[in-house]
Amino acid sequence: MKTLHKRVPPFLLFLNLLLFFGSELKAKTTEIPFVSGKEYFVSAEGNDSHEGSKERPFKSLAKISEVKLKPGDKVFFKRGDRFDGHFVVNGSGSRKKPILISSFGEGTKPILTGEVGAKNGGDYQEAILIKNNDNIILEGIEVQNNRLTSRAGVRDQDAYGIYVLNNGNRTLENFIFRDVTVKNVYAPLPVLKEKGEKAFNNLEVAGIRFFSTRNTKNSIKNIRNAIIENCHLSNVQRLGIHIKHGGGSNGVGTEKINANVDFIVRNNEFHNTGGTCVLPIRTYNCLIENNLFNRPGDNSDPRMANRGSAVWTWRCVNTVIQYNQCLHIRGYLDSHGVHIDHENKNTFVQYNYMEDCEGGFVEILGGNTNSVYRFNVSVNDGWRENPNWKTSNHTLWINEVVPQGKHRSDGNYIYNNTVVMNRPYATSIDMDHKNTYIFNNIFYAVEGANIGQKQVVIKNNESEFVMKNNLYFGSIAKKFKDFDTHQVLGNPKFNSENSGDKFGYQLLKGSPAIDAGITILGPPIPGAGKGIFKDVTAYPKVDFYGNPVDFSKGIPNIGACNAKEGELKTK
Repeated sequence: MKTLHKRVPPFLLFLNLLLFFGSELKAKTTEIPFVSGKEYFVSAEGNDSHEGSKERPFKSLAKISEVKLKPGDKVFFKRGDRFDGHFVVNGSGSRKKPILISSFGEGTKPILTGEVGAKNGGDYQEAILIKNNDNIILEGIEVQNNRLTSRAGVRDQDAYGIYVLNNGNRTLENFIFRDVTVKNVYAPLPVLKEKGEKAFNNLEVAGIRFFSTRNTKNSIKNIRNAIIENCHLSNVQRLGIHIKHGGGSNGVGTEKINANVDFIVRNNEFHNTGGTCVLPIRTYNCLIENNLFNRPGDNSDPRMANRGSAVWTWRCVNTVIQYNQCLHIRGYLDSHGVHIDHENKNTFVQYNYMEDCEGGFVEILGGNTNSVYRFNVSVNDGWRENPNWKTSNHTLWINEVVPQGKHRSDGNYIYNNTVVMNRPYATSIDMDHKNTYIFNNIFYAVEGANIGQKQVVIKNNESEFVMKNNLYFGSIAKKFKDFDTHQVLGNPKFNSENSGDKFGYQLLKGSPAIDAGITILGPPIPGAGKGIFKDVTAYPKVDFYGNPVDFSKGIPNIGACNAKEGELKTK
């Protein structure tokens, strides 16, 4: 299930910034942009005493880091070459004339690393640093940073491929990272899970990191308008992409100011990430779509964190996570397909395919408002056996715990999902919640599988709990089904359960799931149809497979497929 991506020429990237930051482009060839500015070239065969022209290129990252870049300038690294050291992007572009960092020549992408070894003072914290500069495009390069040696002034827990840092007093905006490869990013200090939660949280190794420091009365800042697309990230110690804001001091800023705003992560591939592929902390408007997340929470390298989910949100506002593949997720904690961590608002997990996720399907932790899982397909998720936590694997988990006590999540909507288990293991269902709605889901457990056999605990806390019109087939805990006020029983009649892909869970004609659902309008997606959500509808207009669905009229099917006559999609 490999996702194919298309390269986009740099000159179109510049048009992209001029017309609408975030529009999708389709071209394939690469050309030097027409926007005015000076061009600098860097080659392993160059010399730092040269002027940096194509005929007389620079040699080192140190030299190009000294050059004060201006709007419209371009930096090209020679393909096939490797550059060790520290590239500091020294200057900002403008909205009409961004700075372009790319490649030239033939062959493989140029590799930039922060790896210089102990004899040169130790490996750098990051390979590329963009500090308090903006309007920048990175395209057609590879970044690595396998830190093996310590460096003075740098924590041994830190390592980044690309680091965008805002610790100034203004907004940084307009970043495009496209067709960038990031791999082999490790800190000198390995992860030891026996050291506990604090050690895990202190490890923020990331392939790509955006960070705005805490807002104070004298320093108001954030990062806005960023697109990371068509990139390939692999073999990273913990995080693939980390988007973080430090928040605000008491009485400083607003919810939107104290967050990084308008981020798009789309059409990327993530392979063998030791933790989470995309971890947004305090974002406001974030769209994560059409990504392949393969083996988050990996432990193939002993330095890896071995704990993650494909996407893991924390104190974010307005997040849409859609059309992603979340595959083979591993980890001793968390490690669900997509998990909604603490105190997020308006999180929509829709149209995702999740398979073989060790922790489970739904994970909603404490303090969230309006958490929605809809039109997802979950296959054999939640098989973990943790000897220190008997019920560590869940089909549904809504938890009330936050770092400072308990704060129950309010407004949880789980509907029109297809949940399939056909391997011999049992799951838990734990929900301590307020105002939760579970409807129109298929729960299917055969071949020795059992949903809810380990434990079923549901605490409504004197709030509304609606559970109805779900379809059950196979071994489903009676205690769980008994909460359903309108059960539908029977074989849903999947077209090809053992096809090995998402298309096998469409409904054949005559399925008892057809026209057996109900309509409940939960919260709309804020900002739908505008800005980064311009192609997102407030409410679902299609099912998981692209068939039309309308919750304002008509009767929907149960499950993620709304086909009425057995019509099948193949792509």
